Amino acid sequence: MNLFLAFDFTNFIGRFHPLFVHLPIGFLILGVLMEWYQRISKTEKLSNLISYAWLLGGIGGAFAAFCGWWLGETGLYFEDDLFLHRWIGIAIVLLSFGGWWLKKNAENYSNMVHQGVNIFLIALISFEGHLGGNLTHGEAYLFEYAPEGIRNMMLDEKSEIADLSKTDSIRVYDDLVLPIFQQKCFACHNNEVQRGGLNMASIDSMLAGGDGGPAFLGGNLEESELFRRMTLPQKNIKFMPPVGDPLTYDEIKIVEWWIAQGAPADAMITDVEVVESVKPTLMRRYNLDTNPRPYYEMVNIAPLDSLQIVALEESGFTVNVLGGQNPLLDLKFSGKEVTEQQLKSLEPAAKHITWLSLARTNISDEGLAIIAQFENLTRLQLEKTRITDTGVAAISNLKHLEALNLYGTDVTNACLTDLKKMEGLKRVYLWETKVTAADAKSLEESKEELQVIIGEG
Repeated sequence: MNLFLAFDFTNFIGRFHPLFVHLPIGFLILGVLMEWYQRISKTEKLSNLISYAWLLGGIGGAFAAFCGWWLGETGLYFEDDLFLHRWIGIAIVLLSFGGWWLKKNAENYSNMVHQGVNIFLIALISFEGHLGGNLTHGEAYLFEYAPEGIRNMMLDEKSEIADLSKTDSIRVYDDLVLPIFQQKCFACHNNEVQRGGLNMASIDSMLAGGDGGPAFLGGNLEESELFRRMTLPQKNIKFMPPVGDPLTYDEIKIVEWWIAQGAPADAMITDVEVVESVKPTLMRRYNLDTNPRPYYEMVNIAPLDSLQIVALEESGFTVNVLGGQNPLLDLKFSGKEVTEQQLKSLEPAAKHITWLSLARTNISDEGLAIIAQFENLTRLQLEKTRITDTGVAAISNLKHLEALNLYGTDVTNACLTDLKKMEGLKRVYLWETKVTAADAKSLEESKEELQVIIGEG
């Protein structure tokens, strides 16, 4: 229990580091900028505010360094990486107090000394910030989106990610967690070698545990001995793994997330909650974007024949292909008077139309019966048309429709029941309609992801 209390205290103090660390940097940079401004302006005597800025930077930096030291004790970071970051931080604090004394007695030192200290401080802060970013976000953080030539030069290409973005089905344990255990834990905990009585070859053997009990308890990080051991300070005799490379920040975040989700054995990634804190890790380590994708990005269909696209354009529609590997179409009627024949000309492309604008046309409720056949339609613009509740009912079967614009139409509260039936609806525009604000709000509250946009009367 005492060990857990110590671990909690370490986390509590350490997490104040991000809160304190930026303020002293701001004071110090402000002090340097004020001095440069005064020297450019040829002010004879430096303002006392400059020395105060350095003093406040030193005091704030001391608090940040204290909390940062404890944050490093949580075991989430490599000792080798921490060493330089810690001591450069302390050097910046000492330099800040030294700079305060220097600026306070500015007339006793030459301009060269002042500028040397200023430049040295900015260089240290820049390098320290880079080290801190690497610790938190990984070594690729600064240059991963740089131009290819710079990225290849600055990043170690041997640390390539395991790209799972093209994998159809991903199991949380088998594909994400198990490879970490195989690389970092299996050497000492397998079917043949079971140090501490622990075998990590399977989830069942981990639950059976070793000398210290079960390796983990699903949903309970504090009582999970495995997680506690891998996040101890590396100098602790119980730190795991005792030899070789420790778990990286991203690897620890994956294991933490898996245990917090109940340590499922067979769950797919789509079956568990992907919390916000682990999404960047999944992107960095596996190239997995777990944010929900719009329906139109998931449709797999052959491109529409080019002659049919020409036919649509000849019928008065502006046609755009979404682009890339997506063959779905964005259509907009370019006139004001749309006929039934023109609407029927859309039927051969029914499966390909995902965005359709008939705004400010004479489209009728009867015409929407044709639109109701467009099973992959995700955005429909009907603003400033004569559509009524009958027309909304006609398209209520479009389960993938995500955005519907009914601004300036004749719909009333009666259409809300049909809007509620639309499974995929995320945004509906009801401004300047006969729908009341109270009923619109009630619809919005009844569907978790639905946003109803309605102007004030």
